[in-house]
Amino acid sequence: MTVIFVGSNKQVTVKGPKSAEKVAKELGVSLESHVFIKDGEIVAPDEILQDEDTVEVISAISGG
Repeated sequence: MTVIFVGSNKQVTVKGPKSAEKVAKELGVSLESHVFIKDGEIVAPDEILQDEDTVEVISAISGG
């Protein structure tokens, strides 16, 4: 699958199928501070992502 980090120019490829939670751990991303989006919808941590999926990772923490 293609994982795109919104707000940066980072894009990585991850082999599936894997749960969103496993992908997050593999990438060192906390699901408490980031949201995974697939096809315009928020991905649940237990949702299985496939090789053909494109997932956007958005930081859910803002500065201030």
